[in-house]
Parts: sequence; structure tokens; C-alpha cells
Amino acid sequence: MLNKVLTRLGIGGATVDAVLDDDEIEVGGRLRAEIRITGGATRQEIRAASLELVTRCLVEGPGDSKMHSDIVLAAGEVEIGTVEPGEEMSFRIEMQVPASAPVSIGSTRSFLRTRLDVPGAVDPRDSDAVTILPNRSMMAVIEGIQNAGFRLAETEVEYQPRRDPPFVQEFDFRPSGFGDFGIEEVEISFRPLPRGVEVLLTVDNRGGFFLAGREKSVRIRVDHAEAGRIDMAAELRRAIDRLR
Repeated sequence: MLNKVLTRLGIGGATVDAVLDDDEIEVGGRLRAEIRITGGATRQEIRAASLELVTRCLVEGPGDSKMHSDIVLAAGEVEIGTVEPGEEMSFRIEMQVPASAPVSIGSTRSFLRTRLDVPGAVDPRDSDAVTILPNRSMMAVIEGIQNAGFRLAETEVEYQPRRDPPFVQEFDFRPSGFGDFGIEEVEISFRPLPRGVEVLLTVDNRGGFFLAGREKSVRIRVDHAEAGRIDMAAELRRAIDRLR
């Protein structure tokens, strides 16, 4: 009887662990893992094991307020059933990482959350860091803007469920040389396309004594097939200079 009470309190119950095939996944790729369950001190009925890919986002709250919250990018689950004391079980699971998923650059972090759904008891949980990689077009743009004379200052992920895609990751770059003194920052964000990405590039120009600061933007399409063939730094430099 005591063992059953302790199990309901999360002591001596079944444990769960997720082992990733690879903890680095490119946006739009497949995340594959094995869920491993080890029975506790008593028999337990476990409805399911769930796996969630989670990232920290800035979410709109009441009014104009915003707050940081953990948002699920992708999820999957497997049904379990009865787990005997000390029994070891494993299940394969696979899920699609959205093409719009925020990449693990700057302060943006994602992790894998594993949970057992145990009726009437504390649900065992486990979490593991996951690195979401940019695709070739995104990487070409990020490297190109750095080679054009800008350094990454900050990243931020915004989540709006009514928007398509709901996740927008903003990359803020600051000039690294005096030649771009009139530029406060250059911001880029990506929108996935079937064979590439659309880049929203915004230049925030400094104001002065007689001139207000202003933002100008342009949209640029980058195809995966062309990403490694063009001089991305030169292309971005020309776009930035036109927006000054």
C-alpha cells in the first residue's frame, strides 16, 4: 500500500527517457527518437508517452502586452498500457520539424520534452536540448550579411497563432565598421518557400538633429539551388545600400 501511495507522489514510479538519433535537425527535417520506459516499484497503467519539440517564444498577451512562453513546434505520442515493476520498454517515434521552426542561433534555444501520461499520479518527465539548424539558403544569407560587415547582436522569436507561419524569428545585426555609421541595425527574417526561402530585410537608419530615423524593407527570394553559387555578401550589400 505504501509503495502505491509513493508512486502516486512520483516516488518509485516508472521513469522515461528519450534518446535522439541525432540532436541536430535541420528545419523541415525529420526528428527521430527512441522512448525508453523503465517500470518502477509497482505495476502502473500508463496511457501514453508523448514527445514535444519546444522553443521559447515571445507571445502576445492581453492588450499590447507580450510575454515569453514555451511553444510546441511539433509533437507525437505512442500508447503504452500496463508496465510491470522493473520492466523495460522502448518505442520508436518520428515527427516533422516545421520548415518555419526557429533555428538555434544566438539566444534562441529549443528542447525535447518527454512525458508519461499516468492516471492519478505525477507524470514523469524528461528534457533534452535539441539544435535546430538553418537550411542552406538561410545559412548563406546569415553568413553573407556577416561577410558584408555586420555582426549578430540578438535573435527573438515571436509567435502569433493566427499568422502563417505562426513562428517568426528575427535576427538583428549591427554594423561592425565605421562605413555603416548611419545604420542603426539590419534585421532579417525568413519565410519558407517550396525550393528556398523569402528573406525580409529591413534597414533601420539612424536619425539626426533634423532627420527622424526611418526603416526601409525589401523582400529577397533565395533558392536552395543557387544559394551556394552567388556572392551573397555582395548581393546583400547592394540591397542594404539601396535602403539607406
